[in-house]
Amino acid sequence: MADYYESLAADYDWLFDDDVLARGAAINHPATARLLQRTSHASAVLDAACGTGINAAALARRGYRVWASDGSSAMAAVAAARFQSEQLEIPVVQCMWADLPAVVGERFDVVLCIGNSLVHAARREAMIGALTGLREMVRPGGHVVVDSRNWEKLHAERRIVQFADSAVTRHGRRCIVLYAWEIPDRLDQEHVAHMVFAFEDGSRVEPHEYRIGFHPFTIGELRERLEAAGLREVDTDFDDARDRYAISAVPAY
Repeated sequence: MADYYESLAADYDWLFDDDVLARGAAINHPATARLLQRTSHASAVLDAACGTGINAAALARRGYRVWASDGSSAMAAVAAARFQSEQLEIPVVQCMWADLPAVVGERFDVVLCIGNSLVHAARREAMIGALTGLREMVRPGGHVVVDSRNWEKLHAERRIVQFADSAVTRHGRRCIVLYAWEIPDRLDQEHVAHMVFAFEDGSRVEPHEYRIGFHPFTIGELRERLEAAGLREVDTDFDDARDRYAISAVPAY
């Protein structure tokens, strides 16, 4: 997983407009937002798939006590630079999910694994190990939130090329992002997204392409793996018609 993002980290923020960079992305999706609205701003939150730190920074601005971790050293470095530039006191750890309990001594009221990140824990046993690590980071009464692309919908629709909703203009550059998908016959086979960032500079277009592999799962499989990891679902915004969903869960024991 981490290898994909070592080079992508430099362009990753171009996936989002300036409003998202300020407010966060996945933390504003329905089930995640509902949990955060019920959570005191004095609470401790771990963004365990922090990427470049967009959501962690937005949460810290709201007043939460935030830690951030990511499996990619490049993503963690960009996140740390963001926090430093914004003068946000957010500890950053480069760590895989299963290893978090041994590396981070703090425990949290909310543990987030968002941004369609869990799909990189390829196959059932690795995902159960990751979810177990996330569960062990939760304080009594706390929650784990996992979100995902609706892989069943993507596989059924077979939309090979998908464009971002809008172009992003920043620092005098304009960027349009598209996904070109390799969608195999079976959902349980690796799906590949070729992410293309097309930068416009006057009449010149400079493409940056990244190949990222995913090992999809159904919502039924995710629920089974949450249970196997000792987590009990308490909320979701899953809808067959929506591209993404989140599940909020609590330790079952």
